[in-house]
Amino acid sequence: MKPEVVCVGVITIDTIASVDRYPGEDERVIADQIIRAGGGPAAVSAVTLARQGISVAIVGTIGDDEDGREILRIFERENIDSSGVSVGSAPTGGSVIIASREHHSRAISTRQPPIQSKPNSRAIELVSQAQWIHCDHVGITQLQALGISRGTGPYISFDAGYGVETFDAALVDLFVPTDRQMAARHPSLSLRQALEKDSRESNNTVVATRGSLGSAAVRDGSFYEAEGFAVEVVSTLGAGDVFHGALVAQIVQGRELPDCLRRANAVAALSCLGLDGQSEIPTLSELDTYLEKNT
Repeated sequence: MKPEVVCVGVITIDTIASVDRYPGEDERVIADQIIRAGGGPAAVSAVTLARQGISVAIVGTIGDDEDGREILRIFERENIDSSGVSVGSAPTGGSVIIASREHHSRAISTRQPPIQSKPNSRAIELVSQAQWIHCDHVGITQLQALGISRGTGPYISFDAGYGVETFDAALVDLFVPTDRQMAARHPSLSLRQALEKDSRESNNTVVATRGSLGSAAVRDGSFYEAEGFAVEVVSTLGAGDVFHGALVAQIVQGRELPDCLRRANAVAALSCLGLDGQSEIPTLSELDTYLEKNT
């Protein structure tokens, strides 16, 4: 089956501990839960897309180790095509994450992701077949090697996770930074003005995530906002990555942009019911049931 979306970028296995509060220097705190789970912006978005009923493939690099093999098992379980994943010589990427209930935040220590291998022939084939390519901060650097640029193939979505103050938004069809990143890009403008400026100058859709407040967007000069959903937060780990995947899923399914924002907000909120970024991502039917009860 041809993938509707190919996610390109970071793939990891993470260890996550849930604590009441962060430890001080030389202090030990007791975690009430420690788990290992799949992570990485591209990988979390891929799982989200798959659970929202989208046919999805992933492109990235893992190591020839047990973590890499566990990642492939996760993708198989989630019905994600991993034939475009390359196996490199460095260990699989991963993080140790401490999630604090006191602050609803997390502290992260990350092993440097492996150097991305040159995309294999299957990765190039998958990308050529897709409607959309969704990239994280690593995946966006792989587009040239994949033979893709805006207007020459699939639409391009960019999860603007890091260092986007000077990013040329005209390189992508869907640009999705946070509200804080938009403030850094355009410090003299309001969020709406900043979204309008980037969308107008890049002739694309620009969406800003706003955490629990929801999201906002501009397309073709029109401004849209969608409120967030209140849930009993266990951890916000991966919620932004979930939002990105859910947003692309709604767009692929042909929904209007305001509805896309609202539904993506709900998917991201529900993912916060789990300690890791993947376990509580809802399926399409679970999302529809939730929205029916929370309209």
